[in-house]
This record gives sequence, structure tokens and C-alpha cells, in this order.
Amino acid sequence: SRGWGLAAGLVAVMAVAAVHAAWQDVVRPKMFVQIGAEDVFRFAGNTTSIDYFRLIVRDGNSLLVGGRNLVYNLSTTDLTENQRLIWYSPEDAVKMCVVKGKDEDNCQNYIRILAVMSPGKLLVCGTNSFKPICREYSVQTGSYTLEKEKPGQAMCPYDPHHNSTAVFVDGDLYTGTVADFSGMDPIIYREPLQTEQYDSMSLNAPNFVNSLTQGDFVYFFFRETAVEYINCGKAVFSRVARVCKYDRGGPHRFRNRWTSFLKSRLNCSVQGDFPFYFNEIQSTTELIEGTYGSVSRQLLYAVFTTAANSIGGSAVCAFSLQDISDTFEGNFKEQSELNSNWLPVQSMKVPDPRPGQCVNDSRTLPDLTLNFIKTHSLMDESVPSFFKQPIVIRTSYNYRFTQIAVDPQIKTPGGKSYDVLFIGTDNGYVLKTVNADSADTIERVSPVVIEEIQVFPSNVSVRSLKVVRGDNQEG
Repeated sequence: SRGWGLAAGLVAVMAVAAVHAAWQDVVRPKMFVQIGAEDVFRFAGNTTSIDYFRLIVRDGNSLLVGGRNLVYNLSTTDLTENQRLIWYSPEDAVKMCVVKGKDEDNCQNYIRILAVMSPGKLLVCGTNSFKPICREYSVQTGSYTLEKEKPGQAMCPYDPHHNSTAVFVDGDLYTGTVADFSGMDPIIYREPLQTEQYDSMSLNAPNFVNSLTQGDFVYFFFRETAVEYINCGKAVFSRVARVCKYDRGGPHRFRNRWTSFLKSRLNCSVQGDFPFYFNEIQSTTELIEGTYGSVSRQLLYAVFTTAANSIGGSAVCAFSLQDISDTFEGNFKEQSELNSNWLPVQSMKVPDPRPGQCVNDSRTLPDLTLNFIKTHSLMDESVPSFFKQPIVIRTSYNYRFTQIAVDPQIKTPGGKSYDVLFIGTDNGYVLKTVNADSADTIERVSPVVIEEIQVFPSNVSVRSLKVVRGDNQEG
């Protein structure tokens, strides 16, 4: 059997949904499951206060769960607590946080970064009463030993409610967060490099969703206020951004700035003369590799929703790494004057070497290239959905999708492989779905909802979702 998230199920029957025109019918699940106490292993924390779980990291046969003033180490077998790391904010930090006008519940140490740096070495960062701190621990024979402590500014958010992301790559921590108490200074950071400060062209009130690495680049997924739409009103678009792992900053005034930062819109929409967009990305899976319609691709799945004050809608779209890379090799976008339209940059205006590429030493890049990328970080084309349309769509005022995880390339008795998707909702459900046509074609989708499983009460949102295979391999 295969374990997933905080519950497990066994299903033998599937139903294929019909798709009419461009818009999907609401695909009804073949099975509704309400988990009973005997069907699931649960861990609810061991304190009298709310733990505020948002962070789950796999470490061998353990799950590290970041909460309020604690890191729990849980068994992947039955979610029993192996051990815990207790880390409270100093009393004077809590008092100062309250003096600055913050609620005492928020003036705690909420763990927001957990990264396995190497075997037996763990990086932990917490909000620390709106004064973030990072610590390095050695882990031996079931105990945590503090080795190093440093300020967590630009690595960990100040506010426990801020959406941030972090990924540890080749000895460096890459983060997407905010770098100040007020939350007005968004940043993509790897010491000592950062995005331009207070520059809406780089980052415009972003909510970070995920980050990952592949090849020479680190990718960030987020939603932000769209600067290219500002002349028509205010709208939020979903983005993918990338930076080069070997970026060393530029010369002179670009010394501590990324020289490779680019971003593009992610297009998750229902096709038509006037496409219907799901503009707000909420979650992504990790990058997986599989065969889709006889084509081998690396791709990821993402959950999108409509705006909170819009008609209630959620969708799942897939994006291939190849399409993302192609977009970053395409045209740049620019606004030549304040009130003019945003248009593609003519190729003759793009300097050489091309901005955004990995180079041997970015400190030798000419000012022409650096000045161009500072004002032209946005690509003209959007990244298209891999299957040309959403895989699953839900329109409902009752709930929205919040999280997604994938068990990749599960083989059927007939020899075909399918990605099994697990979609969390804000009313305590997990949907287990597949695209029944994915092994045969990428030109259409046939969404199959196998199960709809209630894992939490209806007033509890699924905030993190992870698939853990029964053979101790992460999916």
C-alpha cells in the first residue's frame, strides 16, 4: 500500500469524466470517504496552544514538522513523535514585539525554514517574535546540539502569516520572503545577492509558494500584483522566476544584486476567444519526470484559484520545464513610456551577452547587459499549460483548492503510467485524481476523481500536503 499525507486509502474503481467544449463539468468522485479513528494515524501536537503547522520536510524515515516554538520529529510509519526540538523566543523579544503593536500570539517563534544541510546537520529558522533567527544543529543519536546562530533577516519572514519559501542548494540557502518588519520589502535572496529593493518591476507584493532547483538554475513560484496590467487596473498574476546558481553579482553598484533574475507569467486558463484565467497560484508539486503521450518530460503540477472576491474557482495545471526554459529564451517585455502598452522588446535592442544567462563570472558582465536586465526582468510570453488546459476544475463557493502533491508515474496492470494527484482544500478534504488520457496524448485531458476524502473538520484548511510511499521512498 502507499501512504499519503496524514491518511491512506485503497481504491479499485475509477470513473472517467466527460468534457464538454472547453469548460469541464464538475467531475464527481467515485467514492466519498470520511476517515474514522481506526483508519488514520494522527498527530495533533502536544501543547495546549495551537501549533500552527505549515511546514513538513522529509528526512529519511522521519517527518520534520515546524510549528509554534517547536520542531516535531515524527515517524513516517504511524506519525508517533520520535523527539522534539524546543525553541522559544527570549522573553525580552516577546515583550518588544508586543510593544511594537503585534498580538502576543504572533509574538512567538514560528518555525518557517527546515533544511537538511547534510547528513546529521539541520538548518532551522524561526520568526522569533518578529526578529527572525536561524540556527544550525547537529543531530546525533536522537538529540539536537546547537552549533551556530545567526540573524535570519532576508531568510525567514518576520510575520508567521507571510507566505515564504526556501530551498537549500549546494551549500547555499535560497529564499523568497520579506526582509523587514513591515513586510514591505520583498526579496529573493542568497547571501549576499538579492533582488532590487523596493522595485515593483522585480517583485510587486509577492506571495511565495515554492522554490526548487534543476540544472544551473533555482526556480521560484509566486503570485504578485501584475505591473504590466496596472494601466488597466489591479490584478494578480502567477509567476515563475529563476536565478543562476553560479551568479556572483555584478561589478560596482550591481555587486550584491542578481545578474540573472528573470520572471514570466504562468498561464492556467480555460481556452477560448476570451480565456478564463485562474490567476492566483497557491501550491506546486516538486519537479517530476514522466512519459506523457509518448513524450518524456520534466514537469510539475500547480493549484490555482480565482481571486478571493471573484466567483469561486480552482484549477490544477501542469507545466513542463522545457516550456519554462523556452519562455526565458524568448522575447523580453517592456513599457517604453509611463502610459504606453507593454510590448515585446525588439531583438536588436537586446544586448550581448544575452541577459539572464549563466556565465563563468557574472562580475565581468558589461553595464549594458546589467542595466537591461534591471529594467527588463519580465518576459513577454507566458508559460503555457502543458496539456493546453486545466486538468481539474472546481467552481464552488463552498471550498477552494489549497495544496497539491503527486505520486508520480504509477504503473497500471496494462503497463501505462499515470501521475496520481492529491489536492487539499480549505474545508478539510483531499481529492485523489488522475488524468486518464495523459499516457496517450497531451492534446486533451480526461479528469478522474477517484476519491474525495475528509481528513479534517470542515472549518480546517489543508495547509501542507506530502506523499510518502510505503517503501520509504518519497513521491
